[in-house]
Amino acid sequence: MNHDIVKLMPMTDEMYHSYFREYENDPDLCMSGQEFVCNEYSEEKVKRYIQRQRDLKRVTLAILCEDEIVGEIILKNIEERKCATMSITLKNPTFKDRGIGTAAEKSAVDYVFRELNIPTLYADTIQSNTRSQRVLKKSVLSLLGRTRLINTIELTDQCCDNMSGFFTIHTKTISNRRCFPSLG
Repeated sequence: MNHDIVKLMPMTDEMYHSYFREYENDPDLCMSGQEFVCNEYSEEKVKRYIQRQRDLKRVTLAILCEDEIVGEIILKNIEERKCATMSITLKNPTFKDRGIGTAAEKSAVDYVFRELNIPTLYADTIQSNTRSQRVLKKSVLSLLGRTRLINTIELTDQCCDNMSGFFTIHTKTISNRRCFPSLG
């Protein structure tokens, strides 16, 4: 995969509608005891989703591959100049296992550290989503090889309510007080 063809840009309302028209729920990510439901596009549902992102002051980035919207990165729980939490979703299986998520996360990590000037980034995944956890590890470890920006890294399997696995990436050593915002 040529990582230069994967780009991030702010997600617009129109982009969200286009994205969710082709979005497919992933049966592999259905949590234990939860019934799998196929996604059905609804203009109203997407409008509510967009409004929720705005109400929670999240930064939403479209993942573009060869100019097609293939996923989203959400930066949430943002505490200016302290920390944020990142999550990623690809719209359907066509775009998985092709290096797109890895390239997008590398760009997002770089954006958080360099553009937003946030020294600590958390990344959450559904605990059963080993694919996403593997992508996070690859993204962070490859960043170590190409920049001196990151000098402390924590990859932990710390879990909160058995739903999420957490990874913490630091650009510099943080004092004993850890910034750990509530989940959004």
